[in-house]
Amino acid sequence: MFRNYLKIARRNLFRHKSFSLINILGLTIGLTCCFLIMVFVRHELSYDQFHAKYDRIYRLNYMPKFAGFTRFIGLTPAVASPLLPDFFSEIEKSARVYRSNATIEIPNSTDPRPVKFDEERFFFADSTLPQIFSFQFIEGDARTALKQKFSVVITDQIAQKYFGTKNALGKTLLYEGKHPLKVTGVIKELPDNSHIKIDLLSDYQTMYATESELVRSNIPKNWVITHSATYVLLRPGKTAESVNARLPKFLATYADPNVSKGIEYKLQPLADIHLNADVENNPEPTGSRTYIYVFLGIGLMTLLIACINFINLSTARSLKRAREVGIRKTLGSEKAQIVFQFLGESMLLSSIALVLAIVLIALLIPVLNDLTDKNLTFSYLVENPGLVFVFVAVALVAGLLSGSYPAFFVARFQPIAKLKGSFVSGKARGGGLRQVLLGFQFIASIMLIIGAMVAFRQLQFLMEKPMGFDKDHILTASLRSEKITNLFATPNDSSYMKLKTFRDILLKNPSVKEVTFSTRQMGAGAVQRNIVPEGKTREANLFIGTVGVDFNFVKTYGLQLAAGRDFSESHATDKSAAFLINETGVKQLEWKSAQDAIGKSINLEGKQGRIIGVLKDFHNLSLQNPIQGMVMDIAQPMFTQVSIKLSPREMDKTLAYVGAEWDKYFPEKGFDYEFLDQSIAAAYATEQRLSKLIGYFAGMAVLISCLGLYGLVSIVTQQRTKEIGVRKVLGASVNSIVQLLSRDFVILVVVSLVIASPLSWYAMNKWLQDFAFKTDIAWWIFALAGLLTITVTILTVSFQSIKAALTNPVNSLRSE
Repeated sequence: MFRNYLKIARRNLFRHKSFSLINILGLTIGLTCCFLIMVFVRHELSYDQFHAKYDRIYRLNYMPKFAGFTRFIGLTPAVASPLLPDFFSEIEKSARVYRSNATIEIPNSTDPRPVKFDEERFFFADSTLPQIFSFQFIEGDARTALKQKFSVVITDQIAQKYFGTKNALGKTLLYEGKHPLKVTGVIKELPDNSHIKIDLLSDYQTMYATESELVRSNIPKNWVITHSATYVLLRPGKTAESVNARLPKFLATYADPNVSKGIEYKLQPLADIHLNADVENNPEPTGSRTYIYVFLGIGLMTLLIACINFINLSTARSLKRAREVGIRKTLGSEKAQIVFQFLGESMLLSSIALVLAIVLIALLIPVLNDLTDKNLTFSYLVENPGLVFVFVAVALVAGLLSGSYPAFFVARFQPIAKLKGSFVSGKARGGGLRQVLLGFQFIASIMLIIGAMVAFRQLQFLMEKPMGFDKDHILTASLRSEKITNLFATPNDSSYMKLKTFRDILLKNPSVKEVTFSTRQMGAGAVQRNIVPEGKTREANLFIGTVGVDFNFVKTYGLQLAAGRDFSESHATDKSAAFLINETGVKQLEWKSAQDAIGKSINLEGKQGRIIGVLKDFHNLSLQNPIQGMVMDIAQPMFTQVSIKLSPREMDKTLAYVGAEWDKYFPEKGFDYEFLDQSIAAAYATEQRLSKLIGYFAGMAVLISCLGLYGLVSIVTQQRTKEIGVRKVLGASVNSIVQLLSRDFVILVVVSLVIASPLSWYAMNKWLQDFAFKTDIAWWIFALAGLLTITVTILTVSFQSIKAALTNPVNSLRSE
């Protein structure tokens, strides 16, 4: 019996090639889109699960409420971690991890230009970290690798990069041009689904040894400066809730009474770090649960559209097999056998689609990586057989559900009606369920089109909105690694003279327009520091963003003054007792106006001075964030960044000149630069990927809908062959017949647009709420989406309609 069913299914598959091809192609595309999204979602949900003690690892987060923070940050003062295991019996181990980009090279290299790189993923950590995290040691011992001062554990990729081999145990790397680090361990590179990516890991005591004496005496007892990430391992059976409940008592016991009441600590599960964008200062960009839900929704919507196609086409096509079913029932076939036959054919089609979908996944993995910024390979499926099982289950369920209605639809007709052919009523031809399902296809397609246009429009708005400063043709580079010492720098004119000389040399090149120095890269925000304005006391605990700048910083970036004047070397006190503030800062400090702020006295953590100028607001963070209050001062000993404005002509030649001079003045630091406009654009990478993703899937949804529409129109025109012939005999024109066959579909698109528009507006308006600055959702977006859908529908329907209308009516009537 089964063999007979298979033979009939195969025969029907090849007899109706166009119908089978459309069904298989539509289902393949739907399954492929759904499976690709499932791969991405599975990867996002698997973050950090490779750690053996994954469910017992937590990060201690910190909220300095006294500084006006309303969100937790993933860093804590370094003083807390060593005290935790003694205070909490629930905590088995605790470890601090401090990130500091560093210049690393091979010491005493015979290469005329030493191998030297700026490493962005250089970390210092307590020796207990390898006992909390699951590092796979290729060489060395996890228990002792970080116990020695000036030791370093590196990944196999870093070993290959510097030494040309993965066997690097006992070899030496030079840190910041003066501190030799002995390789005490080589580990496998952390998986892509790790919330923290570590390339080099040195012991925590080395961090103190490479900082200034002021840092070594201050940081170990400072309860304010957020310095390191703190990870804890709970004992088996213990809960984070019991620790969180006693954290206030922990702070009251150890922290400075002046700030302990304004500090809040909370344990965050390792599983929650990657998908929780509410916590700031994460070592790597976080994901988003919202985007996961969006992606899943899009994937399921695309698959549902494909299944609807399957149902519509199978139901319509089954009418052509009515006499076959009638004969079967007359000869004694049971209803269950008819149902089983049609379900078997459906499952065969879905099985073929499944195989094709898996092949497409292998080909489209690079596209998925581009859309999601991942490094997935097809081997990821092999390593996750559960995912393949889900693929098979989804495909079979999709085939089963898609084939169920057509199977029961055909099986319930009476044999006599089928043999007479009287069952082909107007309803059977097709209003009813097929119209509803087709309408859902149009609604989903229109919503995806509108979503893609709104996302693209918002992205364009973010990219094109003026930031309030010049960002084109400006090169930025780090003068030195980010270290805590930079926060405790003291005035040192001799160190600044080196920078000034470097600037003067660069300005001799006519292609170099300006050179300025600062403590932060423009667009990267500001450091929140305590400020005491005139009329307030320190107990007010006011914090404001601060950036240390050079005298020509405002000029280089084209910042505008709302009141007062810029810094000037001709004013002797500007270096030690002058500040600039932005308009938002004026409001934050409750001064009446920009002009009213001029001359006001402020104290910035011991530096006393007056406001000499008010800057018009500019965006020193991406446009997802509101403009924050900011104060600038001359902070020459703290400079870590250089900004070089270049002429767009002969850029390569100018870069070579700057690089050569850099090597002369900063031999210990690699010339690792980036252009400011590109780094600002990178802040919108998530929005760019979302815009692309919705655009691609909108295209897929429209393609699947067109395939289904094309097949459905083909079947409808076949069913109405006699009607079309009669109309032509009675004088109907080709145009009137095309209108007749197209009208119902166009009306359906219009109705779908009316339903889809408010749903799309609600969804996209909610998405836009995440941006402090956003575009509007213009009315023409809905009109354009509707016009596009109607145009595609008419073109799809017209192809078959014109073909039917041009058919000789004599042949049409004879065929009936």
